[in-house]
Amino acid sequence: MASRIGAFLKGKDSPVAQLVKYVMCGGMSVAVDQAVFYLLAWLALPCLRSSDPAARFLEWAGFAVQSVSEAELARNYWIIKGICFLASNAVVYTLNVLFVFKPGRHRKPVEILLFFGTSLFQFFFIWLGGVLITVYNWEVTYSNVTMLMVSMMINYLIRKKLVFKG
Repeated sequence: MASRIGAFLKGKDSPVAQLVKYVMCGGMSVAVDQAVFYLLAWLALPCLRSSDPAARFLEWAGFAVQSVSEAELARNYWIIKGICFLASNAVVYTLNVLFVFKPGRHRKPVEILLFFGTSLFQFFFIWLGGVLITVYNWEVTYSNVTMLMVSMMINYLIRKKLVFKG
């Protein structure tokens, strides 16, 4: 059983296995993104309305959630998402190289620059998430999760076709 798992993790040729591993690695990256996001949004750069599901959960658990103006919320959201971008992309790049894609289409420095450069497209989704929050009054949590899922699908295609060998 362990040898089958090892072979699955090391194999990078099967498109189906590749997609499954990409989703798993993406899940780990999302976990990092969300942990950093909510810890900062709660403890360092307040970014949750009292009606947000995460804020309601924290208050239910006995923790205080600081209220901020809409302008502060929007500013803090962008700062936090910038920090999350760096942390989650560092994690997912490492996991993608180890388990998902074949490196070597480009030299390592170019590969890293392309990976992070193409990931900058995520800021469109961050902006769109901000629009959902400020214009359409979505809760931060709903906007955040929706944009993560959409960006994950698009990033897979871009990384597979442009950054890595396949």
